[in-house]
Amino acid sequence: MRHLSAGLVASLATAALFASAVPQNASALSISAPQVAPASAAITVADMQAVVSHAYAHLREKPSTNSKILAKLNKGTKVDVIEKVEGGKWAHVKVNNLEGYIATNLLK
Repeated sequence: MRHLSAGLVASLATAALFASAVPQNASALSISAPQVAPASAAITVADMQAVVSHAYAHLREKPSTNSKILAKLNKGTKVDVIEKVEGGKWAHVKVNNLEGYIATNLLK
């Protein structure tokens, strides 16, 4: 005797339900897949987390080493990456209610 998974049993039951709804004179049943919008290639808010991998990293106001330092983050600090900018060289991040930029080579 074979054992069927619950998912397979549910699929078979659904197929039987649709088949019973087809009129006797119908030759085929056409079911359309739902339309799905294409996935965006952009990374959006909190799509990923990163961790400061060096002794420290400066959280900066803008993606530049000349920009104002908002905070010094110690090694191991977790940040939410909002997006990558400047060709992926900087990460726009959020940490402890602060938003700023960290050079991506300081994160893992």
